[in-house]
Amino acid sequence: MRSKVISIVAISAALLSIGITRAAGSGTFNGANIQDFTITANKLATGSVGTRAVANGSLLWTDLNAATIKALQVFGIRSGATIRGVIGGDYEVPTGTTCADNCDFGGYASLPFPAPAGLGDNDVLVDNQSWTTSGGQTRPALDASESASNAACNGTANYPKAPPGKVCIYIAGGDNAVDVKGVSVMPGTGKSPYGFKIVWVAAGPEDTFIDATWAYTAP
Repeated sequence: MRSKVISIVAISAALLSIGITRAAGSGTFNGANIQDFTITANKLATGSVGTRAVANGSLLWTDLNAATIKALQVFGIRSGATIRGVIGGDYEVPTGTTCADNCDFGGYASLPFPAPAGLGDNDVLVDNQSWTTSGGQTRPALDASESASNAACNGTANYPKAPPGKVCIYIAGGDNAVDVKGVSVMPGTGKSPYGFKIVWVAAGPEDTFIDATWAYTAP
């Protein structure tokens, strides 16, 4: 009789085990069962999420905390990456002013991360093919030093692109501007990894402006 009781207990345990296994079988618990924000960082074991578990493009700049962003900004732009921004200026040349007195103008741009190699005068190119007029304006004329820039910069003001190691500035709008060129923010032959400049001369005593976008691609 003792052996029969043991056998019945053993059989019952086996049947219960099979039932539990089937209830929690493959496919019965998946991502749809997990509600948003129910798995927090303190529920993950250290090292349980490695770099291979993070899909490309799934981490955005907004996902990083301030300390991480600050730490990343000391590193240079990775090779092949392209960053973009805007540059320009809008100035009034007073009536009666002659260009010999005060007709030189400029605008500055900073890079969000240091360029791996500094940017000199020959690394900052200006393209005026994207220029459009909003009425009665004249296309900004490039300086002679920019003679090859339109060919080298094959993007547009709407989608600026640049060859490796170069900045391409695309003039979207502008008027009363001649001798337009891109230059370094350092004097002479100096280079800087932190930013660049666009300069031009007003052709006469009236409003002078350039609105432009730019792109830089790390070599």
